Amino acid sequence: ARTARSEAPTPRPSRVMADVEPAVAEAPPPVGSLVRGTLEKTLEYQSFTAETQDHEDHTFCGIFFDLHASDRFPMSYLEISSLWVRGQLGPLTVWTRAGGHGGRHGDAVHDPAQWTKIYEKTHDPSFRTLVELVLEQPVRIRAGDTLGVYVHSAAPGDAAIVYDDQRRYYTDAEEPVRDDGKLVILPGTAHLSNKPFGRRAPWGGDALRQGRLFVGRASYGVRWMLWNPETHLRFPLGFRAATEAMLMGGKRPDCLLYHLGDEVLFYVMNRCSWDWFGTKMREDEEALEREKRAKAREAQREKEREIAEMFGVPVSQARQLMTQMDPYMLQHIHQQLAAGHQIVMHGESDEDFDPSESGDEEEDDSDDGDFEFGESESDEEEDDFDDAAEEMEAEEADDTEQDAETNVEMEKEEDE
Repeated sequence: ARTARSEAPTPRPSRVMADVEPAVAEAPPPVGSLVRGTLEKTLEYQSFTAETQDHEDHTFCGIFFDLHASDRFPMSYLEISSLWVRGQLGPLTVWTRAGGHGGRHGDAVHDPAQWTKIYEKTHDPSFRTLVELVLEQPVRIRAGDTLGVYVHSAAPGDAAIVYDDQRRYYTDAEEPVRDDGKLVILPGTAHLSNKPFGRRAPWGGDALRQGRLFVGRASYGVRWMLWNPETHLRFPLGFRAATEAMLMGGKRPDCLLYHLGDEVLFYVMNRCSWDWFGTKMREDEEALEREKRAKAREAQREKEREIAEMFGVPVSQARQLMTQMDPYMLQHIHQQLAAGHQIVMHGESDEDFDPSESGDEEEDDSDDGDFEFGESESDEEEDDFDDAAEEMEAEEADDTEQDAETNVEMEKEEDE
């Protein structure tokens, strides 16, 4: 039976079978065993050149703040390579903590065990130019994560590191959060002790001040994702549309892409940079941007109304005041009013208001436009105060005359 089977003639395929190509359930393996990557092989280093605003509001020993790696684009992680600061500097240290610095009332700002020291070096003073603190080992922040950073100087005094206030009256061009789409620099907490994580200020009391902003720059590199089916939704709209067009062409027998197979098409898209087909991530991105701008305009109008109410001027003049006055001064005025104090303007009246005087001209010795803060009082009380002041001046003049007469008598006695 075995011999009979082996000698049996092999059946010839029919003409129909010979004319039909076998169905391909899966794409054939690519030649050369193509392997798709998941991350770009090299970092795209980009300096965070959109520096923080620098009003030089304060200088002291240190600043806590947070760095956030945005997940808006298909980015795997950031690597912070250096920070830039200015001031008297001196013995500097840089510390990091995963998850953020925790705020003024958290326990992390007083507990060095929760932090990792990544930099320590002594620098010469540099009050005008930012000094780069190059980290020996770059610090990695994964997309969507936040890193707490603490820059501190052990130098005595109060001029070691420059930082700013988080102000209420920013203009449209000045925002307390710095976001370039990849790295976000968030507000933080100032530290007034030259002892790292010290609790007491030099004059006593709490050494922390919340609502402060880092002044400087961060240099970092970006590790971008490469396209893969599992990360398809992380990529911009244009990239997704191009990928889908490629794959649809691969399913059409009349398209040349049909002969490549899915795996080759996957490999081709895997080698394309994430921004080759545009960076728009959502269909409603433009609408969201318009909504954001509308909210910013409404917030600006609200600030203008507050300024107009502060000074008792029309909104148009309040708008001009905001462009002329330092935001820190406006914030200080707001705090004084909230505390029940009164603002007294000397000199110019509303009719004399000249918007062309921006404050950039040469300084004048006059007191026009100055502000005084004092407790709110009625007009009668102010008149009484003026009368009392005149009486005190008269008494002081009498005392001066009496002292002069006494001195003359003493000199006569000495001569005799």
